Amino acid sequence: MKKVCALLIGFSLVLPQLAFGAGTGDNPTPTLDVPTKEQILEKQRSKKLEEEYSSNIKARMSNSVGPLANGETRTISVTHFKQETGYWCGPATVKQVLHFLNGSSKTQGDYAKELGTTTAGTDFSLIDDILNKHIKTGLYTYQTYAADRFIAWQSRMILSVDFEKPAVLDLKITPKELPNYTRNISGHILNVSGYDARDMNKAKIRLTDPFDEGGRGQTIGNKWYDMSGVWKANQAHFRKAAIV
Repeated sequence: MKKVCALLIGFSLVLPQLAFGAGTGDNPTPTLDVPTKEQILEKQRSKKLEEEYSSNIKARMSNSVGPLANGETRTISVTHFKQETGYWCGPATVKQVLHFLNGSSKTQGDYAKELGTTTAGTDFSLIDDILNKHIKTGLYTYQTYAADRFIAWQSRMILSVDFEKPAVLDLKITPKELPNYTRNISGHILNVSGYDARDMNKAKIRLTDPFDEGGRGQTIGNKWYDMSGVWKANQAHFRKAAIV
């Protein structure tokens, strides 16, 4: 699916159907991800890891045990790159992830061409393909999460930081879920770069965001949010997906 990172439409308040305005580069076309054989095997392996880690979280929450054994809080040093157009959140996020993993990266324009990004945005289902094309080790896959799989999603976000392999998300943002934002964003692509799990009932997640909403400096860069809020924003998006 192509992701559209276009700026919010000014008259969205007038037309009810446009209450969410445009995104910042997350294309809303409902395309399907087509995994390779290697990605199918990787999905099976990662699902097992998620299940094991989810059991760990559930046990600790039910027994009121202290912090997670796999690290109370952790961040990875992902450099943010401001998206160069209102619809390049996809290329900018790909650059952020590859720059972290490889120590260098190409231009946002280069990645926009590889992703087929248009003014309608970037097809999120292609993000894993471009990342895999350029990373030196490892394999990214496109994963979807049903509404009852919050702990599995939470586990995967934590593991992505522990494994130093930043997860990529597409979100439908409201100021309620991501308070640094002042407007609704129908679709936006960014990556994960940290978590704080000292209290799983109040767990937080750090996002590396290429978008400076309103030019205020409040959304761009490495920003902390409630993990439950980011989960809700991910679930609110029609894809309910992550690249992990």
